[in-house]
Amino acid sequence: MNIAAFFAKHVTPSMLRHALRTAIAASATAALTQVLHLEQGYWAVFSSILVLQAHFGSSIAASWARLLGTACGAVLGALAATGAEALLGPGMSTLTAAMFVTIFLCALLAAKNDNLRLAGLTAAVVICLHATVGESAFSIGLSRFLEVSLGIVVAMGVSLAWPSHARVVLRFGLGKGLEKLGELLAALMESRLHGHYDRPRIFHHKDALLRLFLRNRQLLASARREPGPSGQGEEFSELLGFEDRLGEHLLAMDHAIENAPPEGFHQHLPGELEELGAALQNGLNALGQAIRDQASTGPQALARLDAALAATGQKLLDLRQQRIIAVYDLDEVMHFYSFYHALRQAARDLRAELARRGEAA
Repeated sequence: MNIAAFFAKHVTPSMLRHALRTAIAASATAALTQVLHLEQGYWAVFSSILVLQAHFGSSIAASWARLLGTACGAVLGALAATGAEALLGPGMSTLTAAMFVTIFLCALLAAKNDNLRLAGLTAAVVICLHATVGESAFSIGLSRFLEVSLGIVVAMGVSLAWPSHARVVLRFGLGKGLEKLGELLAALMESRLHGHYDRPRIFHHKDALLRLFLRNRQLLASARREPGPSGQGEEFSELLGFEDRLGEHLLAMDHAIENAPPEGFHQHLPGELEELGAALQNGLNALGQAIRDQASTGPQALARLDAALAATGQKLLDLRQQRIIAVYDLDEVMHFYSFYHALRQAARDLRAELARRGEAA
Protein backbone atom coordinates (compact mmCIF):
# COMPACT_ATOMS: atom_id res chain seq x y z
CA MET A 1 0.00 0.00 0.00
CA ASN A 2 1.47 3.37 -1.02
CA ILE A 3 1.49 6.43 1.22
CA ALA A 4 -1.40 8.16 -0.57
CA ALA A 5 -3.64 5.11 -0.22
CA PHE A 6 -2.70 4.73 3.45
CA PHE A 7 -3.59 8.35 4.20
CA ALA A 8 -6.85 8.09 2.26
CA LYS A 9 -7.85 5.03 4.29
CA HIS A 10 -6.70 5.98 7.79
CA VAL A 11 -6.48 9.79 7.95
CA THR A 12 -9.67 11.85 7.98
CA PRO A 13 -9.76 15.52 6.86
CA SER A 14 -10.33 16.63 10.48
CA MET A 15 -7.29 14.66 11.64
CA LEU A 16 -5.14 16.14 8.90
CA ARG A 17 -6.36 19.67 9.67
CA HIS A 18 -5.59 19.32 13.38
CA ALA A 19 -2.14 17.88 12.67
CA LEU A 20 -1.28 20.77 10.35
CA ARG A 21 -2.56 23.38 12.83
CA THR A 22 -0.50 21.84 15.63
CA ALA A 23 2.64 21.70 13.48
CA ILE A 24 2.19 25.32 12.42
CA ALA A 25 1.69 26.48 16.03
CA ALA A 26 4.75 24.59 17.29
CA SER A 27 6.96 25.81 14.44
CA ALA A 28 5.86 29.43 14.81
CA THR A 29 6.44 29.29 18.57
CA ALA A 30 9.90 27.79 18.13
CA ALA A 31 10.81 30.56 15.68
CA LEU A 32 9.58 33.24 18.09
CA THR A 33 11.65 31.83 20.95
CA GLN A 34 14.74 32.19 18.76
CA VAL A 35 13.86 35.75 17.79
CA LEU A 36 13.24 36.67 21.45
CA HIS A 37 16.39 34.80 22.58
CA LEU A 38 14.57 32.77 25.23
CA GLU A 39 17.02 30.39 26.92
CA GLN A 40 14.34 27.80 27.73
CA GLY A 41 11.90 28.57 24.95
CA TYR A 42 10.98 24.91 24.64
CA TRP A 43 8.44 25.50 27.42
CA ALA A 44 6.58 27.80 25.03
CA VAL A 45 6.68 25.13 22.31
CA PHE A 46 5.37 22.51 24.76
CA SER A 47 2.51 24.81 25.70
CA SER A 48 1.49 25.51 22.10
CA ILE A 49 1.31 21.78 21.40
CA LEU A 50 -0.58 20.95 24.59
CA VAL A 51 -3.24 23.63 24.43
CA LEU A 52 -4.06 23.41 20.71
CA GLN A 53 -7.01 21.02 20.72
CA ALA A 54 -9.13 19.70 17.90
CA HIS A 55 -11.81 22.37 18.49
CA PHE A 56 -11.65 26.03 19.41
CA GLY A 57 -13.73 25.62 22.58
CA SER A 58 -11.45 22.85 23.86
CA SER A 59 -8.39 25.02 23.11
CA ILE A 60 -9.85 27.81 25.23
CA ALA A 61 -10.39 25.44 28.15
CA ALA A 62 -6.90 23.93 27.82
CA SER A 63 -5.29 27.39 27.58
CA TRP A 64 -7.06 28.61 30.70
CA ALA A 65 -6.10 25.47 32.63
CA ARG A 66 -2.42 25.69 31.64
CA LEU A 67 -2.20 29.43 32.30
CA LEU A 68 -3.84 29.16 35.71
CA GLY A 69 -1.83 26.10 36.72
CA THR A 70 1.45 27.70 35.60
CA ALA A 71 0.76 30.94 37.47
CA CYS A 72 -0.22 29.15 40.67
CA GLY A 73 2.72 26.74 40.51
CA ALA A 74 5.23 29.50 39.74
CA VAL A 75 4.10 31.60 42.72
CA LEU A 76 3.99 28.69 45.17
CA GLY A 77 7.30 27.28 43.96
CA ALA A 78 9.06 30.64 44.21
CA LEU A 79 7.63 31.33 47.68
CA ALA A 80 8.56 27.86 48.96
CA ALA A 81 12.10 27.95 47.53
CA THR A 82 12.79 31.45 48.86
CA GLY A 83 11.23 30.78 52.25
CA ALA A 84 12.97 27.46 52.78
CA GLU A 85 16.32 28.95 51.83
CA ALA A 86 15.82 31.84 54.26
CA LEU A 87 15.01 29.44 57.10
CA LEU A 88 17.35 26.51 56.36
CA GLY A 89 20.01 27.96 54.06
CA PRO A 90 21.04 26.36 50.73
CA GLY A 91 21.42 22.61 50.49
CA MET A 92 19.64 19.31 50.02
CA SER A 93 17.39 19.79 53.05
CA THR A 94 16.15 23.10 51.64
CA LEU A 95 15.33 21.53 48.27
CA THR A 96 13.55 18.59 49.92
CA ALA A 97 11.51 20.74 52.32
CA ALA A 98 10.46 23.21 49.63
CA MET A 99 9.53 20.41 47.23
CA PHE A 100 7.49 18.48 49.83
CA VAL A 101 5.47 21.46 51.03
CA THR A 102 4.82 22.86 47.56
CA ILE A 103 3.81 19.60 45.88
CA PHE A 104 1.59 18.74 48.85
CA LEU A 105 -0.25 22.05 48.49
CA CYS A 106 -0.46 21.79 44.70
CA ALA A 107 -1.91 18.28 44.95
CA LEU A 108 -4.59 19.53 47.34
CA LEU A 109 -5.43 22.40 45.00
CA ALA A 110 -5.60 20.06 41.99
CA ALA A 111 -8.01 17.81 43.88
CA LYS A 112 -10.32 20.81 44.33
CA ASN A 113 -9.89 22.28 40.85
CA ASP A 114 -8.77 20.25 37.86
CA ASN A 115 -7.48 23.41 36.16
CA LEU A 116 -4.67 23.47 38.74
CA ARG A 117 -3.29 20.00 38.01
CA LEU A 118 -0.25 21.50 36.23
CA ALA A 119 0.65 23.70 39.20
CA GLY A 120 2.76 20.98 40.79
CA LEU A 121 4.82 20.50 37.63
CA THR A 122 5.62 24.20 37.34
CA ALA A 123 6.44 24.49 41.03
CA ALA A 124 8.82 21.52 40.82
CA VAL A 125 10.60 23.06 37.81
CA VAL A 126 11.00 26.39 39.62
CA ILE A 127 12.40 24.79 42.78
CA CYS A 128 14.81 22.47 40.92
CA LEU A 129 16.15 25.21 38.64
CA HIS A 130 16.62 27.56 41.58
CA ALA A 131 18.61 24.91 43.43
CA THR A 132 20.67 24.05 40.32
CA VAL A 133 21.51 27.41 38.74
CA GLY A 134 21.11 29.65 41.79
CA GLU A 135 18.95 32.17 39.94
CA SER A 136 16.15 33.96 41.81
CA ALA A 137 13.15 31.66 42.18
CA PHE A 138 10.78 34.53 41.38
CA SER A 139 12.72 35.30 38.20
CA ILE A 140 12.53 31.64 37.15
CA GLY A 141 8.82 31.53 37.92
CA LEU A 142 8.17 34.67 35.88
CA SER A 143 10.15 33.27 32.96
CA ARG A 144 8.11 30.04 33.00
CA PHE A 145 4.87 32.00 33.06
CA LEU A 146 5.90 34.24 30.16
CA GLU A 147 7.13 31.28 28.09
CA VAL A 148 3.91 29.37 28.66
CA SER A 149 1.90 32.50 27.84
CA LEU A 150 3.79 32.89 24.56
CA GLY A 151 2.94 29.33 23.52
CA ILE A 152 -0.71 29.86 24.45
CA VAL A 153 -0.94 33.11 22.48
CA VAL A 154 0.49 31.48 19.37
CA ALA A 155 -1.78 28.44 19.69
CA MET A 156 -4.88 30.59 20.12
CA GLY A 157 -3.79 32.73 17.17
CA VAL A 158 -3.59 29.64 14.96
CA SER A 159 -6.99 28.49 16.29
CA LEU A 160 -8.54 31.83 15.38
CA ALA A 161 -6.87 32.02 11.97
CA TRP A 162 -7.81 28.43 11.08
CA PRO A 163 -10.77 27.60 13.34
CA SER A 164 -12.38 24.24 13.89
CA HIS A 165 -15.61 24.78 15.80
CA ALA A 166 -17.02 22.13 18.12
CA ARG A 167 -20.57 23.30 17.41
CA VAL A 168 -20.20 22.37 13.73
CA VAL A 169 -18.96 18.87 14.60
CA LEU A 170 -21.66 18.54 17.27
CA ARG A 171 -24.41 19.30 14.76
CA PHE A 172 -23.23 16.40 12.62
CA GLY A 173 -22.86 14.25 15.74
CA LEU A 174 -26.47 14.92 16.73
CA GLY A 175 -27.64 13.95 13.27
CA LYS A 176 -25.54 10.80 13.45
CA GLY A 177 -27.00 10.01 16.87
CA LEU A 178 -30.53 9.92 15.43
CA GLU A 179 -29.38 7.63 12.64
CA LYS A 180 -27.72 5.32 15.18
CA LEU A 181 -30.95 5.26 17.18
CA GLY A 182 -32.71 4.20 13.99
CA GLU A 183 -30.22 1.37 13.45
CA LEU A 184 -30.76 0.10 17.01
CA LEU A 185 -34.53 0.34 16.50
CA ALA A 186 -34.30 -1.72 13.31
CA ALA A 187 -32.35 -4.44 15.13
CA LEU A 188 -34.89 -4.51 17.97
CA MET A 189 -37.89 -4.65 15.62
CA GLU A 190 -36.34 -7.46 13.61
CA SER A 191 -35.54 -9.41 16.76
CA ARG A 192 -39.12 -9.10 18.02
CA LEU A 193 -40.95 -9.76 14.77
CA HIS A 194 -38.74 -12.70 13.78
CA GLY A 195 -38.74 -14.20 17.27
CA HIS A 196 -34.92 -14.31 17.58
CA TYR A 197 -33.05 -11.97 19.91
CA ASP A 198 -29.85 -11.05 18.06
CA ARG A 199 -27.70 -10.27 21.10
CA PRO A 200 -24.34 -9.50 19.37
CA ARG A 201 -25.94 -7.15 16.84
CA ILE A 202 -27.99 -5.30 19.45
CA PHE A 203 -25.02 -4.99 21.80
CA HIS A 204 -22.92 -3.54 18.97
CA HIS A 205 -25.54 -0.88 18.25
CA LYS A 206 -25.97 0.00 21.94
CA ASP A 207 -22.21 0.31 22.43
CA ALA A 208 -21.78 2.54 19.35
CA LEU A 209 -24.68 4.71 20.49
CA LEU A 210 -23.26 5.12 23.99
CA ARG A 211 -19.85 6.13 22.64
CA LEU A 212 -21.44 8.67 20.30
CA PHE A 213 -23.61 10.15 23.06
CA LEU A 214 -20.57 10.58 25.32
CA ARG A 215 -18.61 12.28 22.54
CA ASN A 216 -21.53 14.59 21.79
CA ARG A 217 -21.68 15.67 25.43
CA GLN A 218 -17.96 16.45 25.36
CA LEU A 219 -18.49 18.46 22.19
CA LEU A 220 -21.33 20.36 23.85
CA ALA A 221 -19.05 21.39 26.70
CA SER A 222 -16.53 22.68 24.13
CA ALA A 223 -19.22 24.39 22.04
CA ARG A 224 -20.46 26.35 25.07
CA ARG A 225 -17.01 27.96 25.40
CA GLU A 226 -16.95 29.13 21.80
CA PRO A 227 -18.18 32.57 20.74
CA GLY A 228 -21.55 32.48 19.03
CA PRO A 229 -25.29 32.81 19.62
CA SER A 230 -26.15 31.89 23.22
CA GLY A 231 -29.34 30.16 22.15
CA GLN A 232 -27.43 27.65 20.05
CA GLY A 233 -25.99 25.97 23.13
CA GLU A 234 -29.49 25.55 24.57
CA GLU A 235 -30.72 24.11 21.28
CA PHE A 236 -27.94 21.53 21.29
CA SER A 237 -28.60 20.70 24.94
CA GLU A 238 -32.31 20.14 24.23
CA LEU A 239 -31.49 17.89 21.28
CA LEU A 240 -29.10 15.85 23.42
CA GLY A 241 -31.83 15.46 26.03
CA PHE A 242 -34.30 14.45 23.32
CA GLU A 243 -31.91 11.77 22.02
CA ASP A 244 -31.36 10.54 25.58
CA ARG A 245 -35.13 10.08 26.02
CA LEU A 246 -35.39 8.18 22.77
CA GLY A 247 -32.49 6.01 23.87
CA GLU A 248 -34.29 5.21 27.13
CA HIS A 249 -37.40 4.14 25.19
CA LEU A 250 -35.33 1.83 23.00
CA LEU A 251 -33.60 0.36 26.03
CA ALA A 252 -37.05 -0.35 27.50
CA MET A 253 -37.96 -2.14 24.27
CA ASP A 254 -34.72 -4.10 24.49
CA HIS A 255 -35.45 -5.15 28.06
CA ALA A 256 -38.96 -6.25 27.10
CA ILE A 257 -37.88 -8.52 24.24
CA GLU A 258 -34.57 -9.87 25.58
CA ASN A 259 -36.17 -12.76 27.44
CA ALA A 260 -39.58 -12.75 25.76
CA PRO A 261 -40.85 -15.96 24.13
CA PRO A 262 -40.41 -16.05 20.33
CA GLU A 263 -44.14 -16.51 19.77
CA GLY A 264 -46.69 -14.23 21.34
CA PHE A 265 -49.35 -11.60 20.95
CA HIS A 266 -47.24 -9.50 18.57
CA GLN A 267 -47.91 -12.10 15.86
CA HIS A 268 -51.44 -10.75 15.50
CA LEU A 269 -50.28 -7.36 14.16
CA PRO A 270 -46.90 -7.91 12.45
CA GLY A 271 -47.66 -5.60 9.54
CA GLU A 272 -48.73 -2.71 11.76
CA LEU A 273 -45.74 -3.07 14.09
CA GLU A 274 -43.33 -3.35 11.18
CA GLU A 275 -44.73 -0.19 9.57
CA LEU A 276 -44.63 1.70 12.86
CA GLY A 277 -40.97 0.73 13.31
CA ALA A 278 -40.18 1.68 9.70
CA ALA A 279 -42.02 5.02 10.03
CA LEU A 280 -40.15 5.75 13.25
CA GLN A 281 -36.79 4.96 11.67
CA ASN A 282 -37.68 7.07 8.62
CA GLY A 283 -38.55 9.98 10.91
CA LEU A 284 -35.29 9.62 12.82
CA ASN A 285 -33.29 9.71 9.60
CA ALA A 286 -35.26 12.68 8.29
CA LEU A 287 -34.77 14.61 11.53
CA GLY A 288 -31.06 13.75 11.59
CA GLN A 289 -30.62 15.06 8.06
CA ALA A 290 -32.57 18.22 8.89
CA ILE A 291 -30.36 18.91 11.92
CA ARG A 292 -27.19 18.52 9.86
CA ASP A 293 -28.54 20.74 7.06
CA GLN A 294 -30.23 23.20 9.46
CA ALA A 295 -33.42 22.72 7.46
CA SER A 296 -37.02 21.64 8.05
CA THR A 297 -38.06 18.00 7.85
CA GLY A 298 -41.03 18.38 5.55
CA PRO A 299 -44.49 16.86 6.14
CA GLN A 300 -43.87 13.37 4.72
CA ALA A 301 -42.13 11.83 7.74
CA LEU A 302 -44.73 13.26 10.14
CA ALA A 303 -47.65 12.08 8.03
CA ARG A 304 -46.26 8.55 7.77
CA LEU A 305 -45.67 8.40 11.53
CA ASP A 306 -49.23 9.60 12.24
CA ALA A 307 -50.68 7.00 9.89
CA ALA A 308 -48.61 4.19 11.44
CA LEU A 309 -49.60 5.19 14.99
CA ALA A 310 -53.27 5.34 14.05
CA ALA A 311 -53.20 1.97 12.23
CA THR A 312 -51.45 0.19 15.12
CA GLY A 313 -53.80 1.70 17.69
CA GLN A 314 -56.87 0.70 15.67
CA LYS A 315 -55.58 -2.85 15.18
CA LEU A 316 -55.01 -3.24 18.92
CA LEU A 317 -58.51 -1.95 19.62
CA ASP A 318 -59.97 -4.52 17.22
CA LEU A 319 -57.97 -7.33 18.84
CA ARG A 320 -59.12 -6.32 22.32
CA GLN A 321 -62.73 -6.29 21.19
CA GLN A 322 -62.23 -9.78 19.80
CA ARG A 323 -60.77 -10.78 23.21
CA ILE A 324 -57.86 -12.54 21.51
CA ILE A 325 -55.51 -11.37 24.23
CA ALA A 326 -57.40 -13.47 26.77
CA VAL A 327 -55.76 -16.68 25.51
CA TYR A 328 -52.26 -15.42 26.49
CA ASP A 329 -50.79 -15.64 29.96
CA LEU A 330 -50.02 -12.51 31.96
CA ASP A 331 -46.27 -12.72 31.45
CA GLU A 332 -46.57 -12.63 27.66
CA VAL A 333 -49.09 -9.79 27.82
CA MET A 334 -46.71 -7.78 30.04
CA HIS A 335 -43.81 -8.39 27.65
CA PHE A 336 -45.85 -7.25 24.66
CA TYR A 337 -47.26 -4.10 26.23
CA SER A 338 -43.87 -3.10 27.67
CA PHE A 339 -42.44 -3.37 24.18
CA TYR A 340 -45.36 -1.64 22.50
CA HIS A 341 -45.70 1.26 24.94
CA ALA A 342 -41.96 2.03 24.68
CA LEU A 343 -42.21 1.92 20.87
CA ARG A 344 -45.31 4.13 20.87
CA GLN A 345 -43.78 6.65 23.28
CA ALA A 346 -40.66 6.91 21.13
CA ALA A 347 -42.88 7.55 18.10
CA ARG A 348 -44.89 10.20 19.98
CA ASP A 349 -41.76 11.99 21.20
CA LEU A 350 -40.36 11.99 17.68
CA ARG A 351 -43.69 13.19 16.31
CA ALA A 352 -43.66 16.15 18.70
CA GLU A 353 -40.11 17.09 17.66
CA LEU A 354 -40.95 16.78 13.95
CA ALA A 355 -44.00 18.96 14.44
CA ARG A 356 -42.04 21.54 16.44
CA ARG A 357 -39.36 21.84 13.79
CA GLY A 358 -42.02 22.06 11.09
CA GLU A 359 -43.71 24.95 12.88
CA ALA A 360 -40.37 26.69 13.48
CA ALA A 361 -39.54 26.43 9.79
